[in-house]
Amino acid sequence: MESGKLLHYKNLKQYRDETNATIDTNYFSIALKNMKDGFAERFEQFKTNKSTLAFIVNPLNTNTNEINIEPFGIDAGSLQMQLLDLKTKDLRSGKFTELKSKFRNACTSRSTSGLKEIPRVAALIFGAWNSLPECYSEVKKLAYGVLTIFGSTYSCEQAFSSLNIVKSKVRSQLTNKNLESCLKLKTTSYKPDLIKLSKGMQSQCSH
Repeated sequence: MESGKLLHYKNLKQYRDETNATIDTNYFSIALKNMKDGFAERFEQFKTNKSTLAFIVNPLNTNTNEINIEPFGIDAGSLQMQLLDLKTKDLRSGKFTELKSKFRNACTSRSTSGLKEIPRVAALIFGAWNSLPECYSEVKKLAYGVLTIFGSTYSCEQAFSSLNIVKSKVRSQLTNKNLESCLKLKTTSYKPDLIKLSKGMQSQCSH
């Protein structure tokens, strides 16, 4: 983009060639940089928790000291002992070796066959973890905790739906502060103490 050749922006290049328009490449360069920085900031947690996220497909080679177990309420000692025991059981550990291989192939494939493998890999992930007996309770608890992270986007969708209901066309002048308060009431279990609040307000009697 900065060079002005637009080699990777075919539509923009075609528009420039057909109309002889002057393209402000500096403007687009800044926009792309801001987008890149925005994505990097948004997905920084994925890099920080790389070992934790990788645990679901590669528990046998995971360093427990690099896993963030705090959000899941996992007992670190029990987790380490259960992982050590799991590694010694060839039948059970073999499932995760196969899972790791299938997952790697699906991720590195550039063809549509790789995309077709994803549902099968997902089934393998749940199948491998569901097959473990309850003696690996802490290991399973961590795996299920990590897996449910990716199912939590529904709360974002719910918040946006509530936002559209609260801030409708007839309430377009609603301030951000009041909107935030309304969304908290709508999307959380927060219950204000209305009696206490009303006592702190000065009542105005009608004339």
